[in-house]
Amino acid sequence: MSRSSRFVLASCSSLLAAACHGSSGGGGAGGTDVERLRAELAAAGVQPLAPPPPVSPEMFALGQALFFDKILSGNEDVSCATCHLPEFSSVDGRTLPSGVHGVGLGPDRVAGDVVARNSPPLFELHLKRELLWDGAVQRFGDLVLVPQAVELTEAMRAAFSPGLEVMAAQAMLPPVARSEMRGQPGENPLADLGEGYNSRAGTPDSTARVWRALTERLLDLPGYLALLLAAYPDVPVQDFNFAHAGNAIAAFEAQAFARTDSPFERFVRGDDTALTDAQLAGALEFFGRAGCSGCHSGPLLSDEKHHNIGLPQLGPGVGGFLVPACPMCPGLVLDRSDIGRANVTSLPEDGFRFRTPSLLDVELTGPWGHAGQFAHLRDFVAHYRDAELSHLRYDIQANVPDPELVTTLVPNSDLVLASLDPGLRRRNDFDVDAVVEFLRALTAEDAADLSDIVPASVPSGLPIF
Repeated sequence: MSRSSRFVLASCSSLLAAACHGSSGGGGAGGTDVERLRAELAAAGVQPLAPPPPVSPEMFALGQALFFDKILSGNEDVSCATCHLPEFSSVDGRTLPSGVHGVGLGPDRVAGDVVARNSPPLFELHLKRELLWDGAVQRFGDLVLVPQAVELTEAMRAAFSPGLEVMAAQAMLPPVARSEMRGQPGENPLADLGEGYNSRAGTPDSTARVWRALTERLLDLPGYLALLLAAYPDVPVQDFNFAHAGNAIAAFEAQAFARTDSPFERFVRGDDTALTDAQLAGALEFFGRAGCSGCHSGPLLSDEKHHNIGLPQLGPGVGGFLVPACPMCPGLVLDRSDIGRANVTSLPEDGFRFRTPSLLDVELTGPWGHAGQFAHLRDFVAHYRDAELSHLRYDIQANVPDPELVTTLVPNSDLVLASLDPGLRRRNDFDVDAVVEFLRALTAEDAADLSDIVPASVPSGLPIF
């Protein structure tokens, strides 16, 4: 499928619904609070979370090793777990991730290349139709659409397990991205294979070269050869490709981050006593006056669509607009705006729109926002009372501890606010603290401590952390 065809399909699949306004009307004034909330949940399409697809123990073991092994990075200094740490509930606790060249972990990591978007949590990924903040990897019917400079062959698609296709395709991308895992030209053999995914003027051929080199690297290690053969007993050695690695990582993530034992999920499954009085009141505020379910609906509390919620922008950005180099200089340069969904669709109206994140375990997965703009959950919720005023009064010093980022606020407020979602153009005086109390009910009992998924060692022999 051509890139232009993907854009057309992607845009057709993401027509914007009205954003975050008004109650669903499902509750009404009568009945108990429990009855009212159940009516609101039905109106918002909230159902029990479906379990992940079953995977074999051998597939899980292969994916677990690959997730924690730095062997997939060019300089052998970064793994998937570097930005998705068990001790930080599958994120890294940073405003923006610190990729290759970094030293340390989580908020204490320094000196790494800055990754342009906040590290997203990994809970219940198997239920998502789209991944990445701009939805660049998404399901469209029976197809999995992928970003520019990426092409999945039929052999690669055949390696994906049913139900894991979107996750598997996404898992193949970070090892190709220079700032995330691959490194810069001249640093290592992988980095010298040309411009591929997530590089300006990247090509599918360069992405494919990186994948082939990584596959050869894995097959040259006896430990990985054994794990691959155990996970895929019907695949001849010569037929392995990097999609088999991506699929295994997806299988591991789907199982390891399926953490559903939250008070809210117990309520959804029928336990009328699962929520405290304060959480119940907060839920009615969330689904009622606050109107959060206009965007945060369905089992994941996400409509999986794209919205401009008026967040200020910081960091290196993705995409950007052509602007004058300086008032007295000829020529145009790209600014540091992150134009969000427009990077995928090339539609101007998609500028600054980002995928609605799931709210499951949201209490644990800050900082919040596509660029980690808010350090405190309450402040992020309060943003929705008056998005324009919140944007204009944003204090980067109070939200961003990284000294390399506090000077990177992008002066593009006029552009961002000009296309703010209509539902956020008016003040909404809902009870912020009540909504935050409800959000705490979305935290699964076993989501804070993920130490049980960390292996003792990995086949490369490299240190895990």
